[in-house]
Amino acid sequence: MMITLNKKTKTLQLLLLLLPGIMLWSCDKDDDLENVVESITSKVNALAIDNNNTLWVGTDAGLYKTVATGYLPVTLPVNDTILALHYNKSDKRMWIGTNAGLLKADVSSKEIEVETVAVNQLANPRVQTFYFDASDKKWIGSAKGVTLNKATLWKKENFRVNAKGDFFKATFENFPVNAITSTGTDYYVATSGAKLYRAFDYNESVDAFSGATQWDFPYNGFAITDTMFVVTIDQEGKKWMGGKEGIQVHVGDDPKDMGAFTYYYDELPDPYVLAIQQAPNKEIWVGTRKGLAVFDGTNWETITTGLPDLYITAIAIDKDGIAWIGTAKGLVSLN
Repeated sequence: MMITLNKKTKTLQLLLLLLPGIMLWSCDKDDDLENVVESITSKVNALAIDNNNTLWVGTDAGLYKTVATGYLPVTLPVNDTILALHYNKSDKRMWIGTNAGLLKADVSSKEIEVETVAVNQLANPRVQTFYFDASDKKWIGSAKGVTLNKATLWKKENFRVNAKGDFFKATFENFPVNAITSTGTDYYVATSGAKLYRAFDYNESVDAFSGATQWDFPYNGFAITDTMFVVTIDQEGKKWMGGKEGIQVHVGDDPKDMGAFTYYYDELPDPYVLAIQQAPNKEIWVGTRKGLAVFDGTNWETITTGLPDLYITAIAIDKDGIAWIGTAKGLVSLN
C-alpha cells in the first residue's frame, strides 16, 4: 500500500507496510515474482540504480530489486548483510559489498550470475564502499584499509611509494574506510578515526601514491571531525565532506586555502551526517541521524515527517528524479 503526503513542494510516497511484518505478493504469471514483498522494513545500508532505472536495495536482510509489483529478493551465494552497492554501467555488473566479502553480479539479463571474489584478495572482508574512477580503477573501502582492482590486479596494501621506489603503508590503510572519491588527480578517503585523507601523485606503473596526508594542518585545511562518513564531489567540482560534526565544503584546488571552505552545522536536523547525494537539478540531499536536509544552493529545507525512521543511511536519485531514501527501518521515495 502507498501513502502520499505533501510537505512544501515535495511529495512523500511512503513505501511502508500498514500491517506488521512483510506481506508476500503472489504472481501466478511469473514464478520468479512469487516472493515479491510490498515494502522493505529492515535496515537499508546501500542503494544503486542500473541502466534500466531499476533500484537495487542492500539491507540487513539481503539484496532486493524493484519490480512492477514491489521488491524482489535476490538470491545470493551468501546470506549476509549487504553494506555497499555499486553498478558499473560499462559491463552491467553490480558490485556487492557484504559483511563477509565481495560479490560481482551480472544483472544484464533475467538470470543473475554471481561471482565471489576470494577473501584473500581484499584488505578486509567487510566491504563498506566502492569508487570507480575515470580510468575504471575500482577502489574498495573496507573495515580496515583499501583494495584496488585493475583488470586482473588486486592490491590491498602499501599504497605509498617514495622517491627511491620503496613501498610502505598509507595511514588510511589502518582505519575503517567509509567513502572514496577523486577529482581526477587527487583522491579523497573518508575514514573513521583518522579524518579525511588526500592522496596525490598516483603512479600508474606501480599503483601507489607519492603523497597522502590527512585533511588537516599543516598540509591541508582544517578538518571538522576525526570521522568522515562521506566525501563526494558535486557537478561544480565542490568537495562535500560529512561526518560526526556536520559538513565542510571545499572549493578549488588549493587544500590550504581556508577561505575556500564553507561549513554547515546548525542548518542540519542533526550534525551527524551519514549520506550526501546531488540530484540532477543540483540540489544537495543530506542524510543525518535525525532526518533529511535538502539544499537548493541558497536555502536548506528539513524533512522529518513521515519517514519510516529518522536515521538516514543511504540516498539515491533515479532517472525520473525520484529520490530513494534508505533508513534504519526501511525505504521511502521522495518525488
